[in-house]
Amino acid sequence: MGNVLGRIFLSLMALGLMTAPVVLSQETAAPAKAAPTMARAMRWRLFEYTCDGGQKLSVFLHEETVKVRFKDKFYFMRQVPSADGGRYSDGAVQWWGRGNEGFLQVDAADGNGAMIVRDCKLDKPLNEEAEANTVTGTVSYLQRIALPPTAVIQIQLLDVSLAESAAKVLAEKKITLGDRQVPVPFSLDYDAARIVSAHSYSVSARILIDGQLRFVSDKSNPVITGGNSNYAELVLKAAAPKP
Repeated sequence: MGNVLGRIFLSLMALGLMTAPVVLSQETAAPAKAAPTMARAMRWRLFEYTCDGGQKLSVFLHEETVKVRFKDKFYFMRQVPSADGGRYSDGAVQWWGRGNEGFLQVDAADGNGAMIVRDCKLDKPLNEEAEANTVTGTVSYLQRIALPPTAVIQIQLLDVSLAESAAKVLAEKKITLGDRQVPVPFSLDYDAARIVSAHSYSVSARILIDGQLRFVSDKSNPVITGGNSNYAELVLKAAAPKP
């Protein structure tokens, strides 16, 4: 019986009335599943403080966001405009860091909210926090004006050893402001092989809006050699308007 059916099937194929069955391989039977992508871990920098009465406070910083831990409570905050220091708030509580010090306070509209903890001082000063081959710091200015999100901060590491010639750029970074306001933290990596211990180095910054210079460094900010640290707080001046 099987042979008869086989001959019938072959005859029908010859007449074009049937086609050979298609057998799907394992690869074509079902589309391969894409390998899951892993989200890149957010990198937080940790700053430990000792506050009034020996109380401990920790600040985890990532760009314009901080997590503040105090007395087993966590406060997740975003940077908000400030004329002095780095101010962060969640709408109810604010952390205000100024150089190596800071305080945690109820965020009141008049700025006089109840103090949660004061006199917080970094256990490890900022000028000791910078990683090898990296210059870190903040960029700010004193004028009480806000910048548009399109503003660009340009930061440069310069070799300023030769007074009679232009400074040599060793590293450069551009930061688009977005929804941040000053002070804006920065981290600038450089090639250690290009550093000469007898040379002098400075870090500078400027802020451009629609390609026009608005703020600029007006003094030297020495770093790396000559007993200087890898940390700098850059306070810019308003650029003179073009005639």
